[in-house]
Amino acid sequence: MSKRKVSVENKIYAVNLYLDGKESQQRIAHMFDVSLASVQQWIRNYESMRANAFTLKGNKKYSKELKQQAVLDYLAGYGSQDDICKK
Repeated sequence: MSKRKVSVENKIYAVNLYLDGKESQQRIAHMFDVSLASVQQWIRNYESMRANAFTLKGNKKYSKELKQQAVLDYLAGYGSQDDICKK
């Protein structure tokens, strides 16, 4: 699938369709002509940062301590990788 630009508004709309139970991830991917993985990433990003997920530019910086704690939490079984990334 080719890389397709989807507006911030459409990403938020798509995520809300899924979170409200109105559409499946697969159907949303088809509607916006993007991969299923893209839709899943939009949902993860939105759940962790809300609408800011689509407007912030650049990479977010995390301290060494926070990264180490995330690894320790994952290894200790305190949640899935997605759960820990959301924190």
